[in-house]
Amino acid sequence: MAYLQQAGFLLEALYASRGKIIVFFTTILTLVTVCGSLMYVIEGPEHGFSNIPVSIYWAVVTLTTVGYGDISPKTPLGQGFATFVMIMGYAI
Repeated sequence: MAYLQQAGFLLEALYASRGKIIVFFTTILTLVTVCGSLMYVIEGPEHGFSNIPVSIYWAVVTLTTVGYGDISPKTPLGQGFATFVMIMGYAI
């Protein structure tokens, strides 16, 4: 019974915060789309960023600071931008 009460409390809190949650997810989706597209322009296919979806994957991995290392920027500008994205991920 206590678990059901706690689950109900959690659902109410999530429902009350739905606006903030939607804004957060929309912001993150926009951020990774812009960062991934920009990295595609900076690095290009010759450095492993073969298309924009792959670059968006890189942006998600880098922003969340998981950093698998399967794709990494090679140019100084790309590495500087990656540093900015990582710091932004820590800030979020």
